[in-house]
Amino acid sequence: MPTLPQHGQNWTLKSANGTVADVRSSQTAAGTAIQSWSPNGTTAQGWTFWAKENGSFLLETLLTTGRHVGGQAMVMDFNYSIGQAWLYNEHNQPNQHWCFEPLDNDWVRIRTTRTNEGMLFLTAAAPGSPLTLAKQDDANPAQRWQLVPAGGVSGGGQQQQQPQPQPQPQPGGGGDFRTEMLNAVNAERGRVGAPPVRLDERLSAAAQRHANDMASHDLTQHNGTDGSTPWDRIAAAGFSSRASAENVTPSNSVPEAMQMWMNSPGHRVNILNPDYNFIGIGYAPRQRGNWGRYVQTFGKA
Repeated sequence: MPTLPQHGQNWTLKSANGTVADVRSSQTAAGTAIQSWSPNGTTAQGWTFWAKENGSFLLETLLTTGRHVGGQAMVMDFNYSIGQAWLYNEHNQPNQHWCFEPLDNDWVRIRTTRTNEGMLFLTAAAPGSPLTLAKQDDANPAQRWQLVPAGGVSGGGQQQQQPQPQPQPQPGGGGDFRTEMLNAVNAERGRVGAPPVRLDERLSAAAQRHANDMASHDLTQHNGTDGSTPWDRIAAAGFSSRASAENVTPSNSVPEAMQMWMNSPGHRVNILNPDYNFIGIGYAPRQRGNWGRYVQTFGKA
């Protein structure tokens, strides 16, 4: 099986044509081309992987590493008007999300999640030329990529040590992860003057049902594989709500899940909404992929 990314890890993308994905001239201005270049171990050739929806990743250049937490990263973006990859301000849209499809041995294909132009894959070019997006071509080595450790970040070109997956919290009736998540949510609500929410077992049952479903199928989405919506699951659990919402995310720890949600405007609104007075919390450990799944359900009784 090929090496696949995990949240927060740093990698260099190396094509089967021998070149790597490189930020031209180590510039971080929006619109800077992401080009093919010979491997040299510099920060311009390293990328931090941030897990996003449906198993995709946001790729932040190591030239701005760490700014994703504040939503100010410069990331690999699909410029669909010219069919090329370039560096652009993080805005969390499909043309900035990338999926990694395993091939044979240690190779993957890299696909943009933007599908308006059809299924397009990151394609290496001649050294010095921008990476392009093209239709799948199994015979083209320029569409085959490896993840290799990002080097040259510090210590004279030494390879970075990859962060290890977080320990798995244990789900189950009223487990510690629910208490930790409830405290984290109410701390954020307290900062903006919103009243605290209370844990409701019916909402938690709806959340746990969906967390289990997503983890078992390695998905991150609001619709269940049985066709259920968040509102279907809340009603089926016996909670009658005048208003409700759901947050989902791939993650292996409460702080990581909260960070993802608080950095996303829509999820943040749900957490801080003063109209909600109850919350349900679910978590399922990773099964088929690299990440477990956290779910929050909010309700107004």
